[in-house]
Amino acid sequence: MATGGEDEYFAQHIVRLTDIAQEPMDFLMPISGYEKMPIVSLEEAVEPLVSILPKVKSYARAAKKQCKKPADNLTQDESASIMLYSMEWEPLDECLYCTLNATLRSKNRSNLKSWFLFLRLFLAALFRLPPIPHLTVFRGIKLDLSKQFKKDETFIWWGFSSCTTSIEVLQSEQFLGTEGTRTMFAIHCNSARDIRKHSYFPSEDEVLLLAATEFQVKGILNQGHGLRTIQLQEVHSDEPMLIPVSCTNDSVDLSAGKLKNLKVKDDITESKIISKQATVTPATSPKPKVGTSESKFNKWKQNAITVAGGNGEGQKLSQLNSPRGVFIDEKKNIFIVDHINHRIVEWKCNAKEGQIVAGGNKQGNRMDQLDWPIYVIVDQQNHSLIVVDFGNRRVIRWSNQNQQILIKKTACYGLALDKSRFLYVSNWMKHEVRRWKMGEYNNEGIVVAGGNGKGVQLNQLNYPTFIFVDEDQSVYVSDRSNHRVMKWIKDAKEGIIVAGGNGKGANLNQLSNPQGVIVDDLGQIYVADCGNHRVIRWCEGKEEGEIVVGKNGRGNQSNQLDRPVGLSFDDEGNLYVADCDNHRIEKFELIL
Repeated sequence: MATGGEDEYFAQHIVRLTDIAQEPMDFLMPISGYEKMPIVSLEEAVEPLVSILPKVKSYARAAKKQCKKPADNLTQDESASIMLYSMEWEPLDECLYCTLNATLRSKNRSNLKSWFLFLRLFLAALFRLPPIPHLTVFRGIKLDLSKQFKKDETFIWWGFSSCTTSIEVLQSEQFLGTEGTRTMFAIHCNSARDIRKHSYFPSEDEVLLLAATEFQVKGILNQGHGLRTIQLQEVHSDEPMLIPVSCTNDSVDLSAGKLKNLKVKDDITESKIISKQATVTPATSPKPKVGTSESKFNKWKQNAITVAGGNGEGQKLSQLNSPRGVFIDEKKNIFIVDHINHRIVEWKCNAKEGQIVAGGNKQGNRMDQLDWPIYVIVDQQNHSLIVVDFGNRRVIRWSNQNQQILIKKTACYGLALDKSRFLYVSNWMKHEVRRWKMGEYNNEGIVVAGGNGKGVQLNQLNYPTFIFVDEDQSVYVSDRSNHRVMKWIKDAKEGIIVAGGNGKGANLNQLSNPQGVIVDDLGQIYVADCGNHRVIRWCEGKEEGEIVVGKNGRGNQSNQLDRPVGLSFDDEGNLYVADCDNHRIEKFELIL
């Protein structure tokens, strides 16, 4: 039987997750003006709201008392602004959460003026929390809203949107249940904020999408028993309807782990290779030929060849939709994680279209389905694929139409298999990397990187994504929200910063949301610098990297990238890039 506190929590949780019907379908004016206000204390920020919310000062005081030791490097006032937002009191039309969202959804933008000081503080706090990449979240309502939406159309939710990462929560009787008229929204997003450490009712499954987030309808499904599922994809716009605020904490102090050594010039032709064959060593990737017995320049043609996709986003066999991981086998066949199509496709060398080798049976959690897959490796010893099935929180082996769940109930993201057949998995929610012996998955594995909570210290990670393991079992981690790559030597208690670590940015000593990472035998680290739309190479011990490909800014030309994610080499040293938002795989040929 639920306690009174649990009843209160569920009542508030239900309101936050199910107020979708209040969203207007009209295109409103931008949310602006607040960004010009100063950041003030919470007490000052709520003062203009007293005439609207008579109880707000008392609740603000309670929130402030709860946030004496705020997490995530937020100030006490910033943390308390989030907590105040998460509180709810009667009557609802005098509750901050409900009244703020009603005002954001109103055509009369002049009504926002009383909220400017609070919005400035609240949004400064939210923008300082790292966005969670490639996340699938859910909202729902006990109404049929399917006729309001059409496939491929875009729209905006003007209020702040509370979502759950657990479909089981939404299907529970406290929310939608399993019978009757219902609409569930499955939302693939990149900007959700984890507010649990600042919420008055912390939950393991609730995240927050910012006001004025734009979405595209990817599919509308009638799943029987009165349930309609609407699949949404968050859309990035160069002209956002929520005017962003500056984030003074964007660059964190990582001086304890900064690298001190010689600089590397920007021009790729200045990078000379020492006299050693450079190879990628783990069992999960072929060995690129990026050097010879003679010292020579090492560079790639800057105009790529599109070897898969490139025919617009879509689900035809000639198309891809936001490809993530990419793997090249010995025959130069390309295995691609076709993320939004929930499938793995193989493109034979020089093929005009791919063939589905895993998934492709719509989004779902059956053994023959995938849900937002992220990464794939080809286990050539067992003639199988190993897939990070992100939305289903599992790692699954796929072999001749037979599937086996290797690891389950984990927020998996990156994957690597070393020469001793240890399997490594990054967990972006626990901010760690664990290792399992192949075939022995009935345990929790061993932490080999991170595992000390989210943070910027050398023994911590902050939303780790892709990983790489070298012959010495050193683990390289793209530490996404710390904008750095970390190297954890076997059995080490903390990592070493080997790329980035100077805050988010586009300088040669910085990274922006790094993704794919590969290391050759010379210790040269290749990073998909996703937010800077380039691939950068970093020699361990250097203060700066050098741009390998993608010197021409964001775009869709052959010499440009748009949010590169996965990286791979073939055995001739040609570089393959999953050019995510261009929906293609690009091949950059090595210049011999």
